Amino acid sequence: MLDWVESLRSLFTTEIDCYKRLLELEGKKRAAIHVADGKTLESLVKESYHIMVEASELERIRMKTIEDVYEKEKFQKDESSITLTHFLNHMDRESNFKLKTFALELKKVVSDLKDAIITNEKLLKTRKEFLQATVDSLQELSREKVYTSHKQPTRRGQSQKGAIILNATA
Repeated sequence: MLDWVESLRSLFTTEIDCYKRLLELEGKKRAAIHVADGKTLESLVKESYHIMVEASELERIRMKTIEDVYEKEKFQKDESSITLTHFLNHMDRESNFKLKTFALELKKVVSDLKDAIITNEKLLKTRKEFLQATVDSLQELSREKVYTSHKQPTRRGQSQKGAIILNATA
């Protein structure tokens, strides 16, 4: 019985480390968003994608291992699909506490990662809206009629340029 507990413990540890790396990358993404560093952000997104593929594979392996444990140990399945919570609730008491600690840590890291992703999405959306408002203002100013000393209306952009100051740190 201890061999599958150790196997699952090792899988949990690897999966937790993987999600922690993703969480660290989300922090770096947030910094790149704040300084409007598109190249760095693009690089971080690509790196995140590869780690997410790794995390997905680790989760698949973990769930396959749990299914194998059900078959080897002849645990009773109440449902057609096995969930992690169901598995942890039906293990013996000593093993449950050993693995439940790892499961709780995994849940916390994934929750923190979800919050970081949502925050970064909001930051990106805000930055996009700010840039769109700036572009819209520039376009509106370029269509505005401006009177010159010759009393002939001209369009801004033909002979005069409107001055707009952008707040690059917003």
